[in-house]
Amino acid sequence: MRIAAVFFQCACLAFALFLCYQIATSVYQQDYQLMDIVSDVGSILICIDLAIFLHFNKSMASMKLRSGSQPSPVQISTLEKVSRKLGHLGIMLIICSWIVPKLA
Repeated sequence: MRIAAVFFQCACLAFALFLCYQIATSVYQQDYQLMDIVSDVGSILICIDLAIFLHFNKSMASMKLRSGSQPSPVQISTLEKVSRKLGHLGIMLIICSWIVPKLA
């Protein structure tokens, strides 16, 4: 299961880098639609959020194995809280990129 989590984590980061490259090339060539860039930025934020979630989920699972049967309170780090908020922002950006062209 850990191998799958590491694979998906790397895939999320690779896809985020690909989207950054795609945004950079489209802006450089001045061949872009604003809503496409908004949805790509939203996808980047979601990919980063998922990669951080998979990283902390993997570390939480290893801590549970070490502690044994002791129930420990789950402590969420500040980085995970911030990435979760950015993931929600990414979802809102994608939804806005779908709705705004329908309104115009």
